[in-house]
Amino acid sequence: MISVIIPFFNNWQLTHARLMEIHKFLPDDVEVILINDTSTDTDCDGGVGFWQGAETRHKIRYIKNKENLGFGGSMNRGSKAAKGEVLVFLSNDVIISGNFIEQIKKEIKEHEKDILIGGRVLYWDTGWNKFNNTIFPYCEGWLLACTREVWDNLGGFDSQYAPFDYEDVDLSTTAIQKDCELVGLNSPYLKHLGGQTAGYNEKRLAITNRNKEKFYAKWRSVIE
Repeated sequence: MISVIIPFFNNWQLTHARLMEIHKFLPDDVEVILINDTSTDTDCDGGVGFWQGAETRHKIRYIKNKENLGFGGSMNRGSKAAKGEVLVFLSNDVIISGNFIEQIKKEIKEHEKDILIGGRVLYWDTGWNKFNNTIFPYCEGWLLACTREVWDNLGGFDSQYAPFDYEDVDLSTTAIQKDCELVGLNSPYLKHLGGQTAGYNEKRLAITNRNKEKFYAKWRSVIE
């Protein structure tokens, strides 16, 4: 089984669109785990109820956080509930236009060593992954995938980066330190819209800069 984990906060239309695409394009051996991160919009519960009652090929499981856990915390909670041998962490602002799951299965099968798959792997200076002239490559967090065994070995997302930003850089750095290869899926079936929940504004920039300092403190010995 493949577990696709999707957290959301309000903006139900985004998650609804992803479920429509999953129903249309993804194979039967996929379960979907939705994590409601303390949404305030009243249509979220009703929307999930519609999908759980609909005739769909995929089992849809629903988790509601009692407190806002942010991106990493919600993904971690979803991973604990997941029953799949392969875990796929998907943002709800990623448009699906084909069966990208088969691409993930193929990458895992063809690599002899452990891998962490990202929507893309960024090997250049993105503005937040360069420290002391050293660039830390990372899998972009809007899509991440790996086996359950690899996920347990990596230890999941670090909660210190809540509510969001730097979880993907941190997880990728952990993967490299544990001799786990970063692999970009670069799927033609996925398109990341970006910023649909958190947006790009001064408040988010402050969170990003704060988490950049946390990343430096955590990985100081590697950086220096």
